[in-house]
Formats: sequence, C-alpha cells, structure tokens
Amino acid sequence: MISYAGISNPFGTGTYSVEKNSKVLRRYRYIHEQMFRLGAGQLPARAHWHLKAALGKHLYEDAEAAGSLRRRILELRTSPMLLQKDPNVTLTLLFEELIHAESDLELLVGLYRVMKPALLKAYTQHMAETQQLVDYPTVRLLKALSSDLREQIEWGEGMIEALQREGESLELAAEFESRMISYLEAAGGISGEHGTSTHVPARWRSGKVYEMPKHAVRDAKRMGSPAMGRTAIPNLPDDPVKIRLIAMMKARQEEMSAVENLASVIYDLKLMPWEFYQDLARHLWDEVRHALFGQAALEAEGIDWMALRQYVGGYDPIIGKLPAQRYALLSIGFEEKAMRRPGKIAEYEFCRDDAKHPLMERFQDYDWADEVTHAAFGRKWTPEMFGEDLDYVRQVADVEMEEREKFFQMWAKLQEAEG
Repeated sequence: MISYAGISNPFGTGTYSVEKNSKVLRRYRYIHEQMFRLGAGQLPARAHWHLKAALGKHLYEDAEAAGSLRRRILELRTSPMLLQKDPNVTLTLLFEELIHAESDLELLVGLYRVMKPALLKAYTQHMAETQQLVDYPTVRLLKALSSDLREQIEWGEGMIEALQREGESLELAAEFESRMISYLEAAGGISGEHGTSTHVPARWRSGKVYEMPKHAVRDAKRMGSPAMGRTAIPNLPDDPVKIRLIAMMKARQEEMSAVENLASVIYDLKLMPWEFYQDLARHLWDEVRHALFGQAALEAEGIDWMALRQYVGGYDPIIGKLPAQRYALLSIGFEEKAMRRPGKIAEYEFCRDDAKHPLMERFQDYDWADEVTHAAFGRKWTPEMFGEDLDYVRQVADVEMEEREKFFQMWAKLQEAEG
C-alpha cells in the first residue's frame, strides 16, 4: 500500500476515543513504572547473577517505556495531575504483592509469565483496534515497547528453563503465579477491558511492608562468598602491567555493588520528579553494563571470576544511611572526583598505551563517557535530595568518603587478624 503513507485501514473509526485512549495508556504507564520500581526493590535480594543483571536492563527499559507513555498521554488532552494517580486499587495491590516474591523463580514467573505476556497481548490488541491514522503516535510507541517486551519474555523463559535444568522445581512458584493471575484478573486485566471486580482480593504477603534487604545477596551455589572489601585475584603472572589490568577488570565486575546501591535509592526515595527516576534508571543500567564489561574481560582472559569472593562493599555498609547520602557518595564522592586526573582518563590511557588491550581500551573508553553523565546526574539531583546547594553536598560526600575509608581499614584489620 503506497497511499496514506503506507498506513493501513485509514477509514475505520477504531475503538479508542481520545478520552479512552488516555485512560488505558495511564494504566500502561502505571504498570511500567511499578515494574521499574519492583525491579529496583528486588535486585539486591536476588542471588542469581544473570537475573540480577537482567533486572537492571529491564527496569531501565520499563523506565524508558513509562517516560514515553507519559509524553503520549499529555498529548491526549490529559492533566499532568492524573499521572500521579494509581488507576485502580486492585492493580496497586497486585504490585504490593508482586514485590514480595521470595525466590528467583517466583519473581521470574510473576514478571515473565504473568505481567509481561499480558502487557504484550494488550499492546497487540490496542494497536489493532485503535484508528490507525489519527492514533499513529500511539501505534508507533506500542510497536517499540512490544519489541522490548518480546525480548524480555524470551529471556525470562530461558532463565526459567535454565533454573529447572539445574534442579529447581517450578511447582514451588506455582501458587505465587496463580495468585498474581487472580489479582490481575480482579483488576480487569492490563487495560481494564474485563471490568474491575467489586470484590477486592485479600492481602496475601503484603500485610508487611516490603523493605530493601540489609545485605546484598550473592549466589552461594555458583559464586564465591560476599566480601566487604576488594579481594585479590590469585596466581597472576609477575607482571605489574598485567596485575593492574586484571585488577581493573575485577573492579569493573564489582560495580554490581554500585548497581545495588542505586536500586536502593530508587526504591527508598519517594515523591521525586519522574525525570529523577528515569535518570537513575539509566545510571543503574550503565553500572550493570560496567559490571558486565568486567565479566566479559575476565572471561576473555580465562579467569574464573565467579569462584572469587564477591564484593558487596558498595551496598552493605551504607544501606542504613539516607538515600541522599547513598547517592551523594556514589555520584559526587566517586564519580565526580573520577573526572579529575588521573581518574577515568588515566584508566583509559593505561589500557590503550601500556596494556595495549583492545577490549579493555574499548570498555574503559565508554566507562569514562558514562561516568561523565553520572557525575552530571549527581550535580543535578543531589542538591534537590538534600535541599542544599552543591557545595554542601560535596562536603557531605567528603565526610561519607572518610567514614567509608575508616570502615574498610577496620575490615582489613579484622581480615588480617582472622588470617
């Protein structure tokens, strides 16, 4: 078809008025925002490395989806105030229950067998039923979101199958899956198309408010034990350049601890502008990518990094602090300072000029670029988080860095005393 710019069926009226479209898109927006928040809340509690990494990627994609839906909703004669409201009490209850997933498998079935497939089905139906010409912006948006959802669902199914091959029983997550389906049905489905039940389901696990774990979790079956401080890699060649290069790879892999810190800030800090959450979702996914840089580089060197002790010192010692303190320590204490020489510039130049390692040169090039963005996020948001100017925040970050240094000195002495 070459007429109407290739848009099919320009004559059908479709089933979505502007008002109805806005109402349904507000449900989609809410669901993506809640999956984003859920991913942040669950990430430090999940043991499996691959699940932890995927949650970081998918919560970033959910945040981007919510941001795009927000923009489209505002184009449909909708007050910004309506973007602050939960669309349905049972839908709210569903996510209050979903955050209480107690195992990797429960979380996997809740997200990748219940919520995301239902969302993809709703998007497919929406695209088919709306007026194709007048609502093309919505069709184009949902088409892009559907592509992400398909990839996420495929990954989730693969992860579930991998856990089953390792001996985990899906039956242990069957009740959780069934209950999540019942909550979704009572909420009228994804778009409310089935009508909302007047019987609001009872709470199950959500009688207790979900809290971030006090300790970041690592997979005891597959990985080395958690460690508060950095740990050396044994049996390295007696070559200072190689030793520094491998240590840099390990430091990148250990950035999953920064991911967990960011997840805690996202989950614990309420009532910030949406732009804040979207920026921190990007920051978090960048840190996941950095951890995967390190993983890829170590594996390319044939190093069994999973057998080594796993650093959690970017989360465990600071989870008791205020979210503003946690974010200032990372974004201002570490990342803004890393913009000064030697910092990230020297890391990149070392990989390029001394180690002459093409893969790490590429990784450090982009790591440096990402850190520039993260420092800008810190300067943008920490003053609002503290209600003070940036000079005050920098002083707070210095105090946090000093306390951190004392903590790790004490930890190192304890380790030495224990042999």
